[in-house]
Amino acid sequence: MTLWRAFSETVRAALRDRGLVILFVAAVPVYSFFYPMAYDTQSVRHTALVVVDLDASPMSREIVSRLSTVAAIRIRGVAASVEEARDALAAGEIAGIVVVPPDFSRDATRGTPTAVSVFGTGAFPVQDSAILGSVGVVVQGVAGEISGARLARQGAPAAALLQSSHAGPAFISQPLFNLTRGYGGYVVAAVGILIVQQVMLMAIASLVGTWIEARAGTLFGPHATPTRALIGAIAGFALFVFLALLYFIGFAFWAQDVPRGGNLAGAIAFAALSALTIASLGIALGAWFADRERALQVMLATSVPFLFMGGIVFPREAMPEPINALALLIPTTPGIFGFVKLNQMGATWSEIRPEFLNMTILLLLYASAAGWAVLARRNRNGAP
Repeated sequence: MTLWRAFSETVRAALRDRGLVILFVAAVPVYSFFYPMAYDTQSVRHTALVVVDLDASPMSREIVSRLSTVAAIRIRGVAASVEEARDALAAGEIAGIVVVPPDFSRDATRGTPTAVSVFGTGAFPVQDSAILGSVGVVVQGVAGEISGARLARQGAPAAALLQSSHAGPAFISQPLFNLTRGYGGYVVAAVGILIVQQVMLMAIASLVGTWIEARAGTLFGPHATPTRALIGAIAGFALFVFLALLYFIGFAFWAQDVPRGGNLAGAIAFAALSALTIASLGIALGAWFADRERALQVMLATSVPFLFMGGIVFPREAMPEPINALALLIPTTPGIFGFVKLNQMGATWSEIRPEFLNMTILLLLYASAAGWAVLARRNRNGAP
């Protein structure tokens, strides 16, 4: 069997399998539209809060009034006690509690230390962060006005009042890559790579399992030659992975307005390397499972762990070292950071050297594992 024949037979087999052609061709485009829909607003909006106003002063009512104008917050009402609001928080009716302490207005006017407390569930970090930031901005604004009024009563000159209202140099925060500061622009760029990997691993491993069950196909047919058939099969499967990656980092990111195009040529080259790695891993897993359905079950169960181990939604610095070491064996660990640096941040090849070396080592590792697993399965099936 020639390399071209192994390559073409692999591509035809993927397109002819009625159950798997959806994964090879249609699943990634479908995911690319439905997954980002949850992040269309890009930021937290209308989060339900209850205010516990224990001060009941014009100043505390001004804080409540300003909070009601913030897009991220929706005031559900004012509770008489913290216990009453806590029951609503525990029942899931609200997402946070703002507590204005007794004598807040008096203490703030006198300059006595006081604080407005904010409570959340801790179950949704992005939501809790938005609540804390919104309340902080409102309280700081009111506190600045109080400080200026106190200085004015003390007879401070106009220059001191102006300096108080503009303390410190002006600070302008301008994001370089995620221009909308949205959660979608951050997470979709990363999770898109994981989606491609998981979908393609399911498809490749399932098709290899089908070949084993039927003792046919590119790798297990009677005319298959181990080395040429393996290289041709890796190239054939890698073609689908490569096209899926190009679709995601190109059209899908453009359609969803995800930051993109920093170093397009580098991203395309890295996509080719990643495609070969994922294809090799898929063949190795398929030869190991030797079952069409089992590959689907295992890959579905590993998607969320792979996401957390990749270091995007949970910092790798906070993970135990054994988990970090295990994460380096997953193609999406170098893949996500490599694509984000190249496609979103415009990094050069020297700046993604760790990800490039990690992906190259994985390619050699999984190509060798695929060859060993296929040969072992052929010997077990009595193939020549």
